[in-house]
Amino acid sequence: MSPPGPAPDRLRVATWNLNSLRRRLTAVDRFLERAAPDVLCLQETKTAQLSDAVAATLERHGYRAVHVGGRGYNGVAIAARHPIEDVRSSGDFGDEHLDREPRVATCVVGAPAPLRVASVYVPHGRAIGHWHYDFKLAFLDALADEAQRWLLDDVSVIVAGDVNIAASDSDVFHPDAFVGSVFVSQRERDALARLLDVGLVDVDVARWGPRARRFTWWNHGIGYERNLGMRLDVIAADRRLAAWLDTTWIDHAERSTAPASDHAALIADFRLPPARLADSRAQAP
Repeated sequence: MSPPGPAPDRLRVATWNLNSLRRRLTAVDRFLERAAPDVLCLQETKTAQLSDAVAATLERHGYRAVHVGGRGYNGVAIAARHPIEDVRSSGDFGDEHLDREPRVATCVVGAPAPLRVASVYVPHGRAIGHWHYDFKLAFLDALADEAQRWLLDDVSVIVAGDVNIAASDSDVFHPDAFVGSVFVSQRERDALARLLDVGLVDVDVARWGPRARRFTWWNHGIGYERNLGMRLDVIAADRRLAAWLDTTWIDHAERSTAPASDHAALIADFRLPPARLADSRAQAP
C-alpha cells in the first residue's frame, strides 16, 4: 500500500498529520526522498514557525513551503516542488471559525496547471454537545463556503488533510466501538458531505469504493498491529482533476516505524501529460 518510489510521470499529492513536525522530521526527510510528492500537506506541525532544520530539509529536497502555526498545538503547512503564490492562512479569511486557530493554509501551486491547494486540520470536537463540537461543525461550514469560492476560479482545487470524521461505518474498524462519540455522528458526516458537495471528490473513495476499509489513523499501541483504525484523512479534488486520478496510497512504511505519528500519509497520483509535468518541474529550484 506504500508507494515504492517517486512517480515522475504523475502529479503526486500527499497529506500527513505528523503529530509534531519536530519529532517526525527524520521521517519527513525519508518520505520526501522515497515518495517525492509534488505537493505535501502537513497537519499538527505543533510549532509557531518552521525551524532552520525543517527549512534546510525541505530545501535539500527542492521544496518551498508555507506554514501557519502556534505554540504546542495545531499548525498546518504546504510544501511544494513548484512555485507558490496567493498564500492565505488562518487569520486571513475574515471568518471567525477559519481564523480562530491555525488550521488552514492555502496557496496556488504552479504545478502542471495552476492548482489551488488547502491543507486543513479540522477540529476534533471532543464530545457531542461540547462547545468544540459546535466549533467543528461551524468550521466545516465555513470551509465549504470558502472551497465553493475557490472552485469559481479557473484552477484545479485540492483540499487535503485530517478531517477528524469517519465518513461512513466502513471507515471505522467497528461501529459499536464509536457509539455516541465524535468522528461518527450524523451531523459531522453531513457537514463533511456538504464540503464535498460543493464540487469535490474524495479520491480514495473514488479509486477503491466506499466500503474499502482503508484506514489512515490508529491509536498508538496494539491498535495498529490489529488494524483497529479509522479513515480520518482525505484528499478531495475538483471533479475535473479527479477524472485524471490514477491511484491512491496509504504509507505504511513510515507508520510502522518508531516513533511514528498516529496517522499514515495518504497519497494520490493523477495522470497528466508528461510534457506538462516536465515544463512545471523545470521551474522548481
